[in-house]
Amino acid sequence: MSNIGNLCIVCPDPTRSARIAAFFEQARYRVEIRKDADAALAAMRANAPDVALLLDAPEPAARLLHALRAAPETVDVSLAFADGGRLDEAAACAADDVLPADIDADAMVFRLQPLFRLATMRSEMRLRAEGVEMQHPDPAPAPGPARALYLGLDPAMTLPADFLGRDAVWESAASTAEAEAIITGPGTYDLVVIDAPRSRLDDVQAFCRDMRDNPRLFSLPFLVRMPHVGGAAARDLYRVGVSRVIGAADGAREAQAEARSLIALQHNRTAVREALRRTLTEATGHPRQAVYTEDFLKAYLDRRIAAAEAHHRALSVVHLHLPEAVSLHDEAGETACRTLSEQIARWIARLIRVEDLAARLSDSDFIVVLPDTLPSEAQVVMNRIAGVLTFTDFAVPEVYRPVKVWPLVGVAGLEPGDRPETILGRAAANLG
Repeated sequence: MSNIGNLCIVCPDPTRSARIAAFFEQARYRVEIRKDADAALAAMRANAPDVALLLDAPEPAARLLHALRAAPETVDVSLAFADGGRLDEAAACAADDVLPADIDADAMVFRLQPLFRLATMRSEMRLRAEGVEMQHPDPAPAPGPARALYLGLDPAMTLPADFLGRDAVWESAASTAEAEAIITGPGTYDLVVIDAPRSRLDDVQAFCRDMRDNPRLFSLPFLVRMPHVGGAAARDLYRVGVSRVIGAADGAREAQAEARSLIALQHNRTAVREALRRTLTEATGHPRQAVYTEDFLKAYLDRRIAAAEAHHRALSVVHLHLPEAVSLHDEAGETACRTLSEQIARWIARLIRVEDLAARLSDSDFIVVLPDTLPSEAQVVMNRIAGVLTFTDFAVPEVYRPVKVWPLVGVAGLEPGDRPETILGRAAANLG
């Protein structure tokens, strides 16, 4: 069975580790369980997971993290542990996440998703770099102040002035509509902090769900501080894409530690995103349109398929066909058709996640590769993108009317023995 991520649980309690593993396996993650750090390290060096989760383990997190970072096979493994009382230890060793000790397993699955997606981005960086002979892609985060948005929906709650340090750059909003206008504007942000009363739970959920549906904001961290939130309410917030949920009982130090952890994760994502963009050159694609060539696509797919098969990972390929581009060629000529195709390419590149790869086969046909993504999820993503394109009016010189498109979408998931031409052929055959 294909999985969307690999997890190693380090826990001396077999009952607890088995219970938590069941939730991750149900969500299509592959799980290994080890009782102590030494056994876990041996297993991870043989088959590096995306995330290591330390549960009730007496070993210092720093020892495990340093051992992971020292070996090239495990240097990219993210480390999380479930013990909110060890925040100082987490900060000292730069662990990727510290989960509350009482977090339920269902919420844990949602909370760790950003770490799994970061692993996907790192894998993409290395696979694409191989195709352009970038021997040592450098994803080191650039230093700089945090840029954050504060959405204050609860007059009784205030944010300390030094919450993110004195150099942080803040924007403020008093309503979800104002916040949406700010973060969907031209700027970029490292974090959104939301203070809201329990009575505004539905509003916060709707806002976060809408923001997560915007591919440009897919990875933007959201931290929600809300009195009397926990259990089902916290789980529901995690389900709509909230990164951290902080209750009123949690102190300011805990909230600050969570916020700074999220910003560090976002800075890591930004660094990997820039490394990915450097693989798009005149030799590999069409940089102004942010899509790759067919030749690069097929060479990359060879490596991506091999990686997916080696680690039992999901992989989806989507074919988008634009019948209107063909008819526009007949109506207005090759230049008009090419202009429309270039606009579509830029739209597709803006609407997909940074770890997804888009390529142009012709003026009327595009491919999107979605790593670590099940076909059912890829279908939802691409139907949403097709919907955006359908409701967009395109302006083409010498065509004196708005140009509309109705893309056809075909999705194919990786099957045993696939080669680039077979999975691409199935995606084309599924157009509809």
